[in-house]
Amino acid sequence: MSFLKPLGCSLCLVVPLVLSGCDAGFDLFGFGSRSVKSICKSNPELCEDLNRDGWCKKERSAVILSRFDEMTEVTEQHQYELIKNYQAYNFCIELAASIEPKYDKSRKTQRVIGLLTSLEELQRLENDTRDSSHPYLSMYHWTQYRDLEARDRFLALEGQAVLNQPDLQWTLAIHYSGKDAKKTINILQNAFKLFPENAVIPAKYAEAITSQYMNLKDYRHAYLWAQIASHFDDHSRQDYSGLNHKLKLSEEQQKMLKDEAAIIYEQIDTRQYRL
Repeated sequence: MSFLKPLGCSLCLVVPLVLSGCDAGFDLFGFGSRSVKSICKSNPELCEDLNRDGWCKKERSAVILSRFDEMTEVTEQHQYELIKNYQAYNFCIELAASIEPKYDKSRKTQRVIGLLTSLEELQRLENDTRDSSHPYLSMYHWTQYRDLEARDRFLALEGQAVLNQPDLQWTLAIHYSGKDAKKTINILQNAFKLFPENAVIPAKYAEAITSQYMNLKDYRHAYLWAQIASHFDDHSRQDYSGLNHKLKLSEEQQKMLKDEAAIIYEQIDTRQYRL
């Protein structure tokens, strides 16, 4: 039986399952005060209750760094980051704990202890932050556990600068997607400018805009945004060929829309896109 609680809904935080990686620090070659190695040396209590074998190194390192941040300064942002990293570690170490080591049987014990520690600490953080108005923590409790009070706290921040982050805007857009398609489109389009220059913008934003235009039966804009979405590396390759039939586009009209889509994609990619 799984040790993990089931996810609450489709908005739940999605954490990749990564089973390998290296112990990471943010200082060069381990020098300084914030590498995993230096933290474990000066604060062994932050490391010793997690597994110490080769499994889940990336996730374990992230937990240790976040633990150090929380110990140094308890902020709601640090609590949220630690929650996310515990979740990632849980996903990874639960699988590792189910695998029987061929030689050193103590490794399995370490993994189970690491998992139980992480689950206990995650529960502590969830309890401590349940009534928080911090945007990410409100989003977490709403999307993970369908906490309606957390939802109301999150929505009360709409229009404020604290929600000007792409993932927060995505959550806001999903909330409105079944209620107000035009507002949803506006939120998603505004989100493009919020991505840092070095960040990869996911195709799901453009694909969601396509879907909303389909709901509005605005097939020309749906076709345009389907073409825009196709420029993203992670696009879903969904077949929108039926739009050609609805629009009865000539080859010249298709080319014009594809050219327009290429221009808009370039604007999005360079953070120059504006409504």
